[in-house]
Amino acid sequence: MKMFLLGAGASVDAGLKSSVGLTKAIAERLGRGSFRNPTGQLLHAVIGAMVQHDASGGADAFVVPDVERVFSAVTKLKLRDDLDISAFVERWNGSLDTVTGPSGLPRSWAREFRESLSGEAAGDMELQATFERGVSALTESTSSSLFADLEQRMRMALVQVLKVDSERVSYLNPMVSSTDLHAIATLNYDLSVETASSRIGLTVDTGLDRWRGGYGWGWTPESDLKLLKLHGSLDYVLHHARPIGGRMISEHLVGVGDEVGANPALVFGLGSKLRSDGPFLAMLVEFDRLLASTEWLTIVGYSFRDDHINAALTRWMNGSSARRLSVIDPDIEKWMQDGGGAPSYFARLQRGASGEGYEFGSRAMWTPIQTDFLPLGAAQGVEQLHG
Repeated sequence: MKMFLLGAGASVDAGLKSSVGLTKAIAERLGRGSFRNPTGQLLHAVIGAMVQHDASGGADAFVVPDVERVFSAVTKLKLRDDLDISAFVERWNGSLDTVTGPSGLPRSWAREFRESLSGEAAGDMELQATFERGVSALTESTSSSLFADLEQRMRMALVQVLKVDSERVSYLNPMVSSTDLHAIATLNYDLSVETASSRIGLTVDTGLDRWRGGYGWGWTPESDLKLLKLHGSLDYVLHHARPIGGRMISEHLVGVGDEVGANPALVFGLGSKLRSDGPFLAMLVEFDRLLASTEWLTIVGYSFRDDHINAALTRWMNGSSARRLSVIDPDIEKWMQDGGGAPSYFARLQRGASGEGYEFGSRAMWTPIQTDFLPLGAAQGVEQLHG
């Protein structure tokens, strides 16, 4: 049985932006902002601060950070006053405070100040303290709400810039029509696989319509193709409601088609992508189940930086069904020549498939599997292996 795992690189041949290109596209869509809507300006400030930081460490000053890294920074900055490290940060980047602007006086400040002036409070010390609270309120930034707004606008912009051109997805035909195909798992939110399948008359089931909470995952038996969208899909939103006969509000998935939902069902950003809400844990359980009966796994355009996906790949490699591993990525040649630039998990996966390595300083041997490491884009690599 064959299975495919698709990363962001698998969609580049469909005309979609790379992770760095998505940063630029979202920044352009949000614009530079204005006094009434400063989120665009704030996004540019975040990107600029990251470029400056990278350049100070020797990186190329003209390289824009990838979109998931930027989004992660925005998410953390939204909570910067609540982070455990905030007690050790004397001052955050001043350019962000300039953008976020003043927060205004608290409602109770005027009354407290009048009482201090009238002598009803505890004299000069209280007057000074009240005055200082007012000055602080006028100079501190309203970062929390503004960063939260930027976070939501970035999600909604992502939905817009990831729309697929149906004329550019035919390179996926050898994959979706492959003989003995078990399933396709993807980390991408776009609809390229669904579009390619529809154009050649194949029906696709993502299982999203059937999810009702919990860890179970159901498929429609009559569908031609199982597509597991491990990080969510652009055409679904998470809806919170109490189920019929239920006692507590829980998450449900609602299809929205081409509309932009207020809460798209996506796992976006660096760091841990193992979300406890929504269908994501259920899909990860199903991913393990599908891998357990997969003999030939083809990985296309995956960066190998998602720990929970890597853990599932390790379980597959250590299982009894693994017979052949294929990896398609334009950077593979560079990874194999320069181990220092390769994703650490890719190097581990390569050693695991080879059947030999070193453990505790001595050489160890185990059963190897067949491998293909193709330094090609998705279109060429898929055609070469499965065309």
